[in-house]
Amino acid sequence: MNMRPLLQIALDLTDRKRALEIADLVAPMIDILEVGTPLLKALGVGIITNLKQLYPHKLILADTKTMDVGGVEAELVFKARADMMTVCAAAPLETIKAAITKTRSLSKIIVIDFIGIKNKLQRAIEIAPLKPDYFNLHTAIDVQQAKGKSFEDLNLFKKHFNIPLCVAGGITPQDISGLMPYKPAIIIVGGFVTKAKDPKSAVIALKKEIEHAL
Repeated sequence: MNMRPLLQIALDLTDRKRALEIADLVAPMIDILEVGTPLLKALGVGIITNLKQLYPHKLILADTKTMDVGGVEAELVFKARADMMTVCAAAPLETIKAAITKTRSLSKIIVIDFIGIKNKLQRAIEIAPLKPDYFNLHTAIDVQQAKGKSFEDLNLFKKHFNIPLCVAGGITPQDISGLMPYKPAIIIVGGFVTKAKDPKSAVIALKKEIEHAL
């Protein structure tokens, strides 16, 4: 039997009011609330604190996409009460190591995001010895629009690494059955929920497909 993946909803918005409205609708049904990069840039780390105060029993991920000063950015978001942060796989290994060290010292969670990396396998081989908590195989929005979606890297990573995998990039309920054989630890969904007329129904549809595929 497959393990049930955690469901993460990415609040990739810039409007505080709308982000909080969506969070209110979906938080009871999901595992991780993501402060998306646009939201973090628009509102600062205070929005992390706001969400943790509202939903203390949910994991809050700050999608920092850190590229430098890994320890500084880790401390910044974790002081604001984030549970998780992201670092770009394209960052220098020293930056990734600094972020992981700080994250470990605070008993938090770090996700390495492979957005924009062409040779994902080679880069992952270099990063894996640092023992991050998760690898995120992330297809950028601009790439999806130009080339469509692809989850082929999941199989490759599953064969080579014991590091749990997240998957992100335009995911809808129709994608779930194709993802589940690769046993992703976290399924990350953004626009399908945040752009829906009824975000709650969108989450219900996702969860139904996940349950069906278990």
